[in-house]
Amino acid sequence: MYSNILIPVDLEHVEMFPRAVAVARQLFGTDGGTIHSLYVDTNHVHNTMFGQYSSEIAEKVRRDVKHRVAEVFEQSVPQEMRGSCHIRKGVIYDEILEEEQRLQPDVILIAAGKPGISSYLLGSNAEKVLRHAQGNVFVIRDNKTW
Repeated sequence: MYSNILIPVDLEHVEMFPRAVAVARQLFGTDGGTIHSLYVDTNHVHNTMFGQYSSEIAEKVRRDVKHRVAEVFEQSVPQEMRGSCHIRKGVIYDEILEEEQRLQPDVILIAAGKPGISSYLLGSNAEKVLRHAQGNVFVIRDNKTW
């Protein structure tokens, strides 16, 4: 059985996080374990938003994201299983792989949507984590195309 699990959080597909926690609980068996989460803020990497807004608005958005990630983590993960809940800035798959190096989890549980045409050209974060992770990675499939 597993005792230390990393689950990345995607706020665009937040409904997948509780599903991943349910899988983690099954993987723990009767011994229990620790669930860690990671949210990666990509706004600075892609300059998608913050260049257009004042620093006050950007800071409010950061606080709101931090609050939302903590809320999802606390609502989904039983208190006795809560490990770390981090937010990082960067490229999603790079940050997940760095967190894997830091935490050394037994497994990473990552959500992925049904592949669409764009995944043939670019690939997905789940695919890149799956290919490059040092340890075990389980992909939890969503029925929707992302």
